[in-house]
Amino acid sequence: MRRRISTRLAAAGIVLICVGKSPQFASAADDRPLIWSPSKTGANAYKFRFGVRRTGRWNTSAGAEVSMDATRSGKINPPGAPVRLWGTVSRGSGRGAVTRSSQVSVDYNALRGTGNFGAGTARSWIVTPTLDAEVHRSIALQCNAYENRCSEPRLTQSAKLVSPASRTSLTVQSQVSRDGVSGVSRIGVEQNSEICASARRSPIRCWRRGAWSMSAIV
Repeated sequence: MRRRISTRLAAAGIVLICVGKSPQFASAADDRPLIWSPSKTGANAYKFRFGVRRTGRWNTSAGAEVSMDATRSGKINPPGAPVRLWGTVSRGSGRGAVTRSSQVSVDYNALRGTGNFGAGTARSWIVTPTLDAEVHRSIALQCNAYENRCSEPRLTQSAKLVSPASRTSLTVQSQVSRDGVSGVSRIGVEQNSEICASARRSPIRCWRRGAWSMSAIV
């Protein structure tokens, strides 16, 4: 009985946090040091993400995420990960024709003992006045602290040619297998279009008109 009451009180607390406003804290997309990002993820589901952020040569952020879900009758559903710990470290460099960025992220499920580790780099540059190029490389690893095991690391890399004028891009993605041999796993073409307009003394506003993509798995 006490456990049921405490669970409902916790759910009510998350709902109040997600519904109410807290202007003294920053959202997840803000630059202020405190992260305060409540959100509603479903009809009776809420998520609360909070933490701290530090900007500098390396941008770092870390915190926790609490989620809660309930049925229409108000019964609390057992969450798969009631408290999730997370952290990211990122850095960007370069201006103009060449830009580079790096990011490392960690995620830990306190209920199941599973943790995810990811690291990636990205580089973009101008090939011609009408063509840009992007290269992404990443590694992902999942471990279970309770079972004392880790899965095999997953290495992926992709290259993209982008036409800024037509918003069309050609993407080639590959994965590194267990024996270290890399092969092409996906080839795709994407195209995005927008409509932009501005009224007198008003900023330009853009609406996404449509997008299509076509890919083939090799």
